[in-house]
Amino acid sequence: MEYNYYNILGISPTATAQQIKAAYKQLALKYHPDRNPGDTHAEEMFKLVNAANQTLSNPGKRALYDMRLQYQREQQRRVVYYQAQHQGQQQYTTRPPAGVSERYYKTRHSTNHRFSRKDWYITLAFVGGIVIFSLLLKFVMDHVAGEDNYKTAMAYIADGKYDSAHTLLNDAIDFIPDHAGAYEARAGIELDVYENYNYALRDLNRSIALQEHPPAHLYYMRGRSYQQLSQHQKAEQDLTQALSLNKQLWLAYLRRGEVRLFYLKRYDAAITDLTEFLKHTTTNEQAVEALTYRGFAYYKKGEGEAAERDYRAALAKDKENGRLYYLLGRTEFELQQSDSACAHFYKSYQLGYSAALAELRGRCQE
Repeated sequence: MEYNYYNILGISPTATAQQIKAAYKQLALKYHPDRNPGDTHAEEMFKLVNAANQTLSNPGKRALYDMRLQYQREQQRRVVYYQAQHQGQQQYTTRPPAGVSERYYKTRHSTNHRFSRKDWYITLAFVGGIVIFSLLLKFVMDHVAGEDNYKTAMAYIADGKYDSAHTLLNDAIDFIPDHAGAYEARAGIELDVYENYNYALRDLNRSIALQEHPPAHLYYMRGRSYQQLSQHQKAEQDLTQALSLNKQLWLAYLRRGEVRLFYLKRYDAAITDLTEFLKHTTTNEQAVEALTYRGFAYYKKGEGEAAERDYRAALAKDKENGRLYYLLGRTEFELQQSDSACAHFYKSYQLGYSAALAELRGRCQE
C-alpha cells in the first residue's frame, strides 16, 4: 500500500467507529472541493479521506485492511532483517588487502537474497488464509443479516405490515438462498394477501425442496395454490398428502371436499371430507361454508331431504345469506314444496341474490 488509512484520518489503529466517523467529518469538511476550488492537493486528499472512511467504517473491510497492513509490516521487517544481516556479514569479512603471496582466486557465493521456496509457501499460505477468512466472514455476515431480516419480517407479518415484510423476506432470501422459512413466509403473503398464486407456488416448491421432511401445512398451502390455478388433480394430491402427514389438519378436509365437489365431481368423497370437517370446526363462518357445500353435494346426488337439512342448518347460523335461501328454494322445488320454495326465492331476492329473480319469474308466477 502507498498510504495508511489510519494516518490519513489521523487516528489510531484501535480507534472506535465513533472516532472514525468524527475524524472523517472533520477532514471531509476541511478538504471539500467547495472550500478549496482549484486546489488539486485538497481534491486528492478529499478522495483519500473518503476512501479511508469507506474502508474503516465497514467492519468486514476494516478487518481485511488490518490484515493487509499486518502483512506489509511483516514484509518490511523481513527486508530490514535481511539488509541488517547482509551488512553484518560484510563488516565481519572486511580485512586489509592481502599481500601478493596470499592472493588467489576463490569462488564467492552470491549474497543476493531472493525469496526461497519456503518464503513462497508462507506467502501463499498467508494469502490463502486471507481469502478463506474473507469468504468465511462474508458467509457469517450474510447469515446474520438474513436471519435478522427474516425475524423482523415475521414480526411485521404478525402486525399486518405485509408489504414491509415481503421486502425484508426478499432481502433475507438474497442473503440466505436456502432459507426454507423465508420462502414459506413469502409464499403465505403471495397466497393470502397478494393472491399471486404462481409466485406462491414457486416459493412453496422451493421451501419443500429444501426440507428433508416438509411439514403438512406446506402441502396444504401448495394444494390451495393449485386449486386457485385450476390444477385440481394436483390440488387434491397435495391436500391428500397434507392429511397423510397430519390427520388433524381440519381445513385440508374442507378444501379437498370443495375440490372434489365442484371440480372432480366426486360427490361421495366430498361428503366424507365435509362431514369430517364439520365434526371439528369451531367457527360459524366455516361451518356455514361446509354445510352449504355438503348440502349441494347431496342435491347433486338427488338426496333432496339431506340437502334441505344441511341448508336449514346453515341458515340457522347465517340468517341473512341470500345464496342459502336460493339453494334451499331449488331443493324444495325438487321435493314438491313449491310454496315454501317461492317464499325462499323471494327472501333470497330481498337479500340481494339476483339469481333468485329468474326463479321467481319462471316458477312462482301464476
